[in-house]
Amino acid sequence: MESQKSQATIKVCMHRDCKERGSAAVLQNLRDGLSREEAVVLTVDECMSYCALGPNIAINDNLVTGVKPFLAVETVRAELQNPSCKADGVGSRPLEDLDTLIDDIEKL
Repeated sequence: MESQKSQATIKVCMHRDCKERGSAAVLQNLRDGLSREEAVVLTVDECMSYCALGPNIAINDNLVTGVKPFLAVETVRAELQNPSCKADGVGSRPLEDLDTLIDDIEKL
């Protein structure tokens, strides 16, 4: 029996800084480019942090920063196929871990 892929949840930050960096275009491209079977695309108004690196999205609660609108669909598909371990460690952590991560960074 072949296992069925589960639908991904994509959250696009629509907070002020990410919006200024193009998150509305990222959102539109994701909604246009991904099928309903691939992902549900949601907006969030709460800041995901890393504003200077935006626009930011969360793919199944893993944060991806600096998403280019014209590469948004390809970025999501690549992350779903092979989740990367970001250099800063954020890409491999759920959003719930951000507070701990920020506390750890502040201690450095």
